[in-house]
Amino acid sequence: LLLILKKTIYILIIVALNLYVCTYLVSKLSSRMELRRGYRMTRVGGIGFPAIRFLSYLGKKANMNIWIFLLFIFSLLIWTVAPFNSNLVLVDMDWSLMAAILFIIIIIVLNLAGQLSTRYKLIMGTASRKMIMVLSLTIPVFLSIISLLFVNKSFGFKEIVSLQHVYWNIVYQPLGFIICLTSIILVIKILRFNKSGAIGAAGFGEYEGNGISRLIMKFSEYTIVIFLIYMTVILYLGGFKNLFFIRGEIMLGIKFYAVLIFSLFAGKALGNIEDYRLLFRINFKFLIPLALINFAVTLGFFIARNIYGLV
Repeated sequence: LLLILKKTIYILIIVALNLYVCTYLVSKLSSRMELRRGYRMTRVGGIGFPAIRFLSYLGKKANMNIWIFLLFIFSLLIWTVAPFNSNLVLVDMDWSLMAAILFIIIIIVLNLAGQLSTRYKLIMGTASRKMIMVLSLTIPVFLSIISLLFVNKSFGFKEIVSLQHVYWNIVYQPLGFIICLTSIILVIKILRFNKSGAIGAAGFGEYEGNGISRLIMKFSEYTIVIFLIYMTVILYLGGFKNLFFIRGEIMLGIKFYAVLIFSLFAGKALGNIEDYRLLFRINFKFLIPLALINFAVTLGFFIARNIYGLV
């Protein structure tokens, strides 16, 4: 019981610290790319501003409902199946990847349900469409993950990482990695992470809810993006495997922030993509067909090698 408590505390500290760093980096990098100052209300380049914004939410009237409460619970539960090294994982199961996918879907659906339950129908109509778009962008990601499962023959994060001791999975599934990365970039664009330092499906100044409910909504959206990046690093880039003398936990952090920063710059290079019809065309006419092609090729290779012994 003491070991479980220690792991829980470690994981909460890791998640909270990285959430804080991601919040700061997203706003700071976005402001620099837009030739703005960004956070300047505190010393040392505004590094304390995310904490000030957090406290400002707590000072407002709370407007909680059952969907917001469940959203907070599942936004935390998803990290119970995420290993940060070979020993630091709260729930070590053989089906951790499937559990993580289920958690992501639940978080998106609960986020959507929380928005639909508000009385502000006009703004929530915009936010709801964006969350539906985020949900649709997980389709090519999950298709790419299914293709990866044929290569690794495992449903556990730790086993998949251990199988990358010679080559990372990006070598065997480069198209799947590109699809996942593109989907992450589009999710960041939809949630407007790099839009004037604001986050939220409805954007800064349009996000519904007061106080802690608004904070939980933002936390869930950051959880979606952060976990998708984390999962991409685990599945395709070797995860927490050591690289020469560099410890696996440090390598996991380096690769995570490299993907995050690249996604932010790539999203900014795409300009303003606000047309939902264009986003749906990109997803359903480009990403999903590519994911299906990758799946078909991988399945054909799997059958040829494991059933007919041709490869």
